[in-house]
Parts: sequence; structure tokens; C-alpha cells
Amino acid sequence: MPTEQEVKQVLKRLRKEGWELESGKGSHVVARKCGRMVTVPTAKKEIPLGTYRNIAKGAGWL
Repeated sequence: MPTEQEVKQVLKRLRKEGWELESGKGSHVVARKCGRMVTVPTAKKEIPLGTYRNIAKGAGWL
């Protein structure tokens, strides 16, 4: 079971897997790939577990 993840690690993995990162609204980054979209909050150093799971599902990691 994953725990809180650092924002840098999540963005690095998305970039490595070919996601295009764009600036989002406020303190968020939007990643796009093949018509899919994932929003990553960048306001805090770590992403809460529930938010991370939502990002992971959208990115196809789970």
C-alpha cells in the first residue's frame, strides 16, 4: 500500500512515462497523454494518500 508521495517523485515518474506537463490553475500541474489528463497539486511537499491514489489510477499505475 502506498503512503504519502513527494510531489517531485510523482512528476518525475510522469515525465519519464511520456506525460506532457503543463502549468495548471494555481498550485497545480496538469499532465496530459493520449487524451487522458491528470492533475497534480504542488502546494505541499507531499501528496496525501487519497489524492495520490486518484493520480495513480488516472495514470494507469493501479
